[in-house]
Amino acid sequence: MKFGLNITLLLAVELLAISCTSEISVKHANNLSSVVSVSESVECLWLPIEESAPEAQVTAVGANDRITPLSVRLSQTKVDYYMPISMQGVERLRVENCSYENICWQQLTTTPQAPDSSYRQYVHFSPERGWTNDPNGMFYKNGEWHLCYQHNPYGSKWGNLSWGHAVSSDLVHWEHLPDILYPDELGAIFSGSAVVDEHNTAGFGEGAVVAIYTSAGARQTQSIAYSLDGGMTFTKYEHNPVLTSHRADFRDPKVFWYAPRERWIMVLAAGNAMEIYSSANLTDWTFESRCGEDYGYHTGVWECPDLFELPYEDGTKWVLLCSLSIPERGGSSVQYFVGEFDGHRFTPDKKQPEADLLNYGRDYYATVSWSGVEDGRKVVVGWQNNWDYANDLPTKGYRGYMSLPHQLKLVNYSGEPKLVTEPAQEVMAHSHTLLSEEAVEVKDKYNAWRHDSKEGAFAVECDIENLSAQVVGLKLFNDSGEWVDVCFDFVEGVIRVDRTNSGEVDFNPRFPSISEAPLSESTEQHITMVVDRTSVECFTDIAAISNLVFPQGRYSRLSFHTIGGSATIRNLTIKEL
Repeated sequence: MKFGLNITLLLAVELLAISCTSEISVKHANNLSSVVSVSESVECLWLPIEESAPEAQVTAVGANDRITPLSVRLSQTKVDYYMPISMQGVERLRVENCSYENICWQQLTTTPQAPDSSYRQYVHFSPERGWTNDPNGMFYKNGEWHLCYQHNPYGSKWGNLSWGHAVSSDLVHWEHLPDILYPDELGAIFSGSAVVDEHNTAGFGEGAVVAIYTSAGARQTQSIAYSLDGGMTFTKYEHNPVLTSHRADFRDPKVFWYAPRERWIMVLAAGNAMEIYSSANLTDWTFESRCGEDYGYHTGVWECPDLFELPYEDGTKWVLLCSLSIPERGGSSVQYFVGEFDGHRFTPDKKQPEADLLNYGRDYYATVSWSGVEDGRKVVVGWQNNWDYANDLPTKGYRGYMSLPHQLKLVNYSGEPKLVTEPAQEVMAHSHTLLSEEAVEVKDKYNAWRHDSKEGAFAVECDIENLSAQVVGLKLFNDSGEWVDVCFDFVEGVIRVDRTNSGEVDFNPRFPSISEAPLSESTEQHITMVVDRTSVECFTDIAAISNLVFPQGRYSRLSFHTIGGSATIRNLTIKEL
């Protein structure tokens, strides 16, 4: 009786072979295991995705660059969006843990599906499709800025971490390119960096681009890959990994050339501190030192280091960046330390439990610099998101943005070096003036600007002078009654950015918030504010605040207001970017 029942079930399952179209066929081996085949002419298959569905495991049989199963949320009851999977060199797709009753089998298609454009920014990078978090592998070569990034090519939530790739000649307009590194037998491809090996120290070839990244499998180890075509395609080193550790958290290598010792230096996140290694050839690494355990915030695991030298007064100083979660500061944050580096160890000028922050907004994390910038500037970019709500952003088919590219400098503030950021000069060069006012007196309220365009990013710059007011505010708002308020509170000595009524805020209870940064003691304040489709970034003389917003329509109006007195707004300019 039991034997006959099993035969009946087997015959029923074997009959579940579906021909979706003349180009696609599906065969179900059992109720949770299936095989998808396509005709030889098909180069790309579009997978239907449902974000709330459990993950199925998809193996591209025959694809040398995708040898590990992919986790894909194939549609159970509805299609939220489509994600492409290349079928070039793929014999078939083997799918596990996805019921034959799910609608995904009937919704597979070879017809290209357009990416969603809702909430797409204009001058902030986002992936064409899929999830992104940390920027990775950034280098400048032959007039092009290469940006790699943590990427899930098969869904808009975290997973399947690969290195996405894009290039730009101006840091504003980006060309999306194929992903360059996929997970392998050593694990997912976590964060890292890239350098141009001008003198062939690694033996891969003069001028080879070498990517150094974390392989995140059973443990976190460091691996390398090299490119001989300017960074377009990469070959993984056959003797990976090149650096291992017993630590559970051991990742995000940032590598640079240190000329005084003629060695490569790697700074690496290792638990709640950083470790420094050196190498003559990028493949053999020597431990140099460990730093950070006795200073700075330790409210989360340290991540995404960067170590670099900047001019300061008549000499230079070294700066160490570190990303981590600081709950009392709003979650995902970037702290920094200023000090000295001798090729072996980094020594901070101050050892204190609370470090300075690079940015006081909710959406600025994993900040790292481009290598090889010819004019010596330190140009960086951060992930414009926050782990408090990163997987919930109300976008469709893609999720996550990069901040504007920023350039860094050290200034003397109250007798100590302070790291400040401003928009990279390339970003501001792409602009034309919409409004210019030499001086405006504000008492109570002044409506400064209205613009009817529904698209485009813009920048607001002005100086606030002749103060008798306790508070001076800049308010951005649109015709839907949504607004962002940027207030200089001269009583408390802070600048606040209020996004609680900025638009769509209820997708996560941690999103509505007011960010706060310190003001300098100057009687004159300057602000640069860059407003994009879904972000507002503010820069003063000593602080920056980067926040996401999701308004129904573009902020098209700007007003000023004061409390307790008046102020003069000088050199007011608004420029379209």
